[in-house]
Amino acid sequence: MTTPEPNALGSPRRTVLLAQPGAASDRLREALRQAGAEVVLVADPSGVAVDAVIAAEPDSVLVALDPTVEGQLERFDAVLGDPSITVIFDEAELAARREGWDAARWSRHLQAKLYGHDDVLPPGQSETDDDYLPQPGLPVTPEQHHAQAAFGDYAEEADLVTDVLPIDAVGAGLAEVDEVDADMLEVDETELGAIDFSSFDINDERSEPRATPQENVAGLDEFLFATGSDEEPVPQAAATPAAPARSFNHQDWSLDESEAAGHKPRAEALSSNHIEDLERRIAGLSLADTDSYGHGPLRGAVVLLAGLGGPDAVRQILKGLPEGFPRPVLIRQRLDGGQYDKLVGQMARASAMPVQLATANVAPEPGNVYVVPPNLGLVRKGADLLFAASADPFEALPANDTAIVVLSGGDTAAVDPAMRLAAAGALVAGQSAEGCFEPSAANDVVARGGETGLPARLAERLAERWPV
Repeated sequence: MTTPEPNALGSPRRTVLLAQPGAASDRLREALRQAGAEVVLVADPSGVAVDAVIAAEPDSVLVALDPTVEGQLERFDAVLGDPSITVIFDEAELAARREGWDAARWSRHLQAKLYGHDDVLPPGQSETDDDYLPQPGLPVTPEQHHAQAAFGDYAEEADLVTDVLPIDAVGAGLAEVDEVDADMLEVDETELGAIDFSSFDINDERSEPRATPQENVAGLDEFLFATGSDEEPVPQAAATPAAPARSFNHQDWSLDESEAAGHKPRAEALSSNHIEDLERRIAGLSLADTDSYGHGPLRGAVVLLAGLGGPDAVRQILKGLPEGFPRPVLIRQRLDGGQYDKLVGQMARASAMPVQLATANVAPEPGNVYVVPPNLGLVRKGADLLFAASADPFEALPANDTAIVVLSGGDTAAVDPAMRLAAAGALVAGQSAEGCFEPSAANDVVARGGETGLPARLAERLAERWPV
């Protein structure tokens, strides 16, 4: 949806309603009337010419989406793609069921989108800046609140509810004892029975250190006894004549090693052999698959959570993300009919990136948008994410490279896992209440510290986080 400029003159917005005849068309036409729009044309997209829509000179176009209408939208690209025309999409099935309070609420949100303001509160409940201005004087104390109240007015009422008033639990159940019967403290020895202390086995043995095995080494005395003294003494070897003292003449020294070139030291030869063997082993090594060990930077994704009133917000975010966005964008849009393949076509018209339906065992690629059915989650394979049936949608996401944006109608059950990722470093944001049809989950995210903004601003925030 293109955000309209506020109408300075307050004149009604010229609006074309494209919808099949039926309850949805009637309810949307009434909502436009309540929103102050001038309905210049109501037409079935399958039976009206594009020139007729252009000739109506609309400021805005409201489209009631159903399978038949979706198949005709490509013919109206000249109108729907005009930046000067505000385009709003609504689900025909939801519009047909909307009545009473929901219908009035939708009308207020529709008016805010048409005229570019953020006042979606019922009449008489609008907030002004004066509500937030400081007032002079001290705040009223509790005593001043009840200064005019008479005590007697409450005495009779208090007497009537005495039986149901809560009782202080301190001291409850404790009996007050004035004196203790000493006979009650005596112990009858016959009741204890005889205790045979001799049956106790007291191990008073000192732990001795474990004996160390002794080597079978013969001493000198045993050796002399074994050899005997009658044997012939062993003759001693003849003394070796002393070698003459070496003398060195430094004048004979030279740096010529040619004589010893053929005789390398043994250590040097062994070292050379070891190095050559090591080089041969290294040459035979091959690089391992880094993914099989989980190496490499973990890549995350951008997850858009939406439901009732969410498709329009999702389109605005997709329009704000550039082609080649460096992370995959996963759309988790709750649909009553489960026609997620139809949602792919709707989002493709608003996105600069390819949009496809997610399937199991497929890795989401950066620069692509995936419409994820509710039965698919994510698992991690090495450094990559992988769609998997019945898997958790958030557990495999790396917090430091992930963003979760909660839009209109997002599932409140997803807030807790989203905030756990936020605590670990993920970017988590909720759509601001202005123009948000079902803000329960988004408000919960903001109340717990998440970022907030209109869908267009959230798209800018994502582009800042991951620039192309």
